[in-house]
Amino acid sequence: MTIEEVENWFGNLNKVCVRLDIAPQNSTRWKQQGYIPWKQQFRIAFCTEGELMPDEQDPYPGRFA
Repeated sequence: MTIEEVENWFGNLNKVCVRLDIAPQNSTRWKQQGYIPWKQQFRIAFCTEGELMPDEQDPYPGRFA
């Protein structure tokens, strides 16, 4: 899922942060890094009842290696 898809679905990224109960600074970080973390993608998919689906692979693999 892209940042643009999420932004269009919710109206803006601040609304996403409110819905996920996370700090608005997260949306700034997403834009800087160019992707939404996989964990948050799954939470967004749940909130949108599957209309927005997470990427098939973690956009940043090896992060926890």
